[in-house]
Formats: sequence, structure tokens, C-alpha cells
Amino acid sequence: MGDQKRTFTFAGQASHPKNALALIYDLEGFSRFFNQPDVQSYVPVFLNHVSEAMGVCLFGGNAYWLSRGNAIGSLSLRVVHEKFMGDGALYILLPAAGESDFKTANLQALCNRLWNLKLQFEHVVRKALERVPVLEVPRRIRFGVSRGTVYELKKPHTTAREYIGFCINQASRLQSYCPDLGFIASARLMIPDSELKKHGYRKTVATQIRGFPNELVIVDSGEYESLTDELRDDLFKEPE
Repeated sequence: MGDQKRTFTFAGQASHPKNALALIYDLEGFSRFFNQPDVQSYVPVFLNHVSEAMGVCLFGGNAYWLSRGNAIGSLSLRVVHEKFMGDGALYILLPAAGESDFKTANLQALCNRLWNLKLQFEHVVRKALERVPVLEVPRRIRFGVSRGTVYELKKPHTTAREYIGFCINQASRLQSYCPDLGFIASARLMIPDSELKKHGYRKTVATQIRGFPNELVIVDSGEYESLTDELRDDLFKEPE
């Protein structure tokens, strides 16, 4: 049995719990985009444009998709893990170095940046199309964000790391929960109601997330109100 081959091996002990954000994005229509001729020559180009935009949201830089004030600064969040997931990506974010918790201003700014990128994603698409020779590209990006405890899994003899935690699963299910909404975050981010309202968000209860029944979530007020009554009543209810 000592020579038994394994697909992967983790160290026998996970890390101490870490206070983290899990951020997942999904590119709607990526499968159609990928199922075209000669994808090897332009799919990486498109993905790199999206990754560059995500990097600007997290680390600062030229947010060319904004209508005014392109230069934005860093959020002082540590990205300790990023993983491509086939039609999107996962990011694990920790508080700034030397700090044990997230600052409310940074959490709110992150939500705003993701929302604006979702809203103005066509600008990213347009820039990518300068080097992508097909029109059948993903036109929408959706975000799910959650907060909770994660644990780091180490792989012996390598610097590679993986992470586990309920917030990772939840972020994935949030981004896919209601495709008509491009941004859903868990209220576990603990952003005060007054701050959410000031920036155009509201809380509602998602009633059918698999594994997370009656989850209090944060959505954009205008986008939420634009849902049909039937869809809104089927997937959400007002907090009691």
C-alpha cells in the first residue's frame, strides 16, 4: 500500500480558521463561446481582459469601464487564493496585513466595484473584441460574495494551497441563484443598513438556495425591483 498512487495529497492538519471573503464570478454564455473553431487563439485573450478588470477592482488601477474617474485605489484586501473554474473564478480575500477583521468601507467599496463592473461589462467585452475575432462572447458577468471561516489545506512539498469553508460554497450558489440579478452578496458581510441604503442596496431573503434556506442577502435595489413579481415572489421574501 505504500506505493499506492494518489491524485493529490493534503497535509494531515488544516490551518487555523481564517476570517475571509469568498468571491466568485461566472461568465454567462461561456460554453457557447468555447464551442467555436480555433478557440485556443482567442479564449485566453478574452479571459485575460476579464482577469485584468478583476485585478483593477481588487488592487486598483485604470477602471476604464467607469463613466468618470477611471483611476481607483487598492482596497487593502489580501488575495490569498485565486482559481480559474472553467467559466469563472474564485478568489479568497483576507483582511489587510496585521488586521484581524475587514473594514466596512472596504467591504462596501468592493460591492460597489463589482456592481459597476457588472453594469458596465460591455466596455470590457468591447475592448476584448479588438483582439477576439468572434461575436459570440460572454456578454454578462455575475458575482456572488459571502463571508465566513475558511481553512487552508496544504499540499506537501509544494507551495500550492486549497481552501475549504461554507462561504465558498455559498458564494457559488449566490452567483447562480437568480440569473436576472448580476450581483448577490450574503448579509454576512455585516455592512450596516444605513451604508447599504446610501449606496443603493437593500436586504432581502433568498428562500431557495440549496443548503442555505432563508438566507439574508444584499442586492441592488433597482435591479431587484426590476424583477417580475412572479420571479421575485418565487425566489425571495421580505425580512420579518
